[in-house]
Amino acid sequence: MKKIRTLAVALGIATASTVAGAQVNPAVMPATGPLSKQTMSRLLLTDAARIGNRIVAVGDRGYIVYSDSNGESWERAETPANVPLLNAVFFADAKTGWAVGHDAVILKSTDEGRKWTQVFSAPNDQRPLMDILFTDANTGFAVGAYGLFYETADGGKTWTSRKLIEAPKKAPPPAPKKGKDGKAADLDIDDGGKGGDEDRHLNAIVKIGDNRLFIVGEAGMLLKSDDGGKNWTKLNSPYKGSFFGAIQAQDGSVILYGLRGKIFRSADAALKDWKAIDNKSVASLMGSTRLPDGAIALSGLAGTVLISRDNGQSFSPLPTGATKGYAAPLLGAPSALLLVGEAGARDVVLPAAR
Repeated sequence: MKKIRTLAVALGIATASTVAGAQVNPAVMPATGPLSKQTMSRLLLTDAARIGNRIVAVGDRGYIVYSDSNGESWERAETPANVPLLNAVFFADAKTGWAVGHDAVILKSTDEGRKWTQVFSAPNDQRPLMDILFTDANTGFAVGAYGLFYETADGGKTWTSRKLIEAPKKAPPPAPKKGKDGKAADLDIDDGGKGGDEDRHLNAIVKIGDNRLFIVGEAGMLLKSDDGGKNWTKLNSPYKGSFFGAIQAQDGSVILYGLRGKIFRSADAALKDWKAIDNKSVASLMGSTRLPDGAIALSGLAGTVLISRDNGQSFSPLPTGATKGYAAPLLGAPSALLLVGEAGARDVVLPAAR
């Protein structure tokens, strides 16, 4: 079976979704309310989003936490019981948030992330959702492992799955060969055990302009829609390894990042021409953000953080003094980058723009 690439898998950490009967001390992790700095430092956080002055982060065991102090202090949000590992969080507006994760679970909040309710799950499918995006109040998309793709047109009340890439039609098997006795002989057919494009993991979905959406995934999978997600086209990929995310720069160019620290940039509206961007680190890159001044930050395994101030044409490493993996960067306190990942959340001072 193919591996499903999440930050938890990349770090080799066992989670509540894989360890049955895991117990949590309520004195350490209360159901809701303030969290100690020690508790926060032990949390595996897989994604985060900023809405105004609030930061909301999701992660292991379905935990959702939020901060109104740029990460200085945190509180645990109210969530349903027994939620598995969450992989992504997205806010469609100042109040409405969405989170997705294992068991194809989808959670919704209408109060800036304080309280969450479950609106969908499909545990029997055993396919996690990796990312979610809403393009307006009603239209949303969620992507995940093995080509998993859900869409909603009614604000998340109902979710419908469909295949973005159809499996190729297989030719009928050859007629059985006859042995000397006239009986059918054994026929050994080996298809290599490899899934086709229709089964590739879809790791992230982003908006790259009016009605333009972009999906990146396993084995260099790139999909583009120019009509708001109704139709999708597979693009030629500059890399056969997995991409874990993409971000649009201030000048409209698109930056890809993923396995082994690979970074590619395209200034072509059709996303046909990609240029490899130099990166001396081979640590996989897992998350990104665009800061108010247009700078782009990428974060990844082994404490890796990269900063670009030229719309992704080049990246410079930002020393963090850490070896823990960072799943996502976002704007923290003034002149600081807030990083969430294997060891909760922490600030790193941003260098001044030259």
